[in-house]
Amino acid sequence: MNEITCDELDALLPEFFDGDLAPDASAVAAQHLATCGACRIVVNDLERVGELARRHGRLELPPDAKARIRGVLGGHDGT
Repeated sequence: MNEITCDELDALLPEFFDGDLAPDASAVAAQHLATCGACRIVVNDLERVGELARRHGRLELPPDAKARIRGVLGGHDGT
């Protein structure tokens, strides 16, 4: 695995963030991130989301916000 595409990096992100990525794959991912601004933005955003989640824990949406979101999604209730 010498070079990867943005889609291939995207598929590796769960393992990347869990620290479960094999060393060679991790090195290739780091190399891609060093040269791809778009993927760096995605990874930086995901890191911030993770940091916020650790800092604030799980937040519960108010019922009216859930209803508005369901309305925007066409009534899909996640089941």
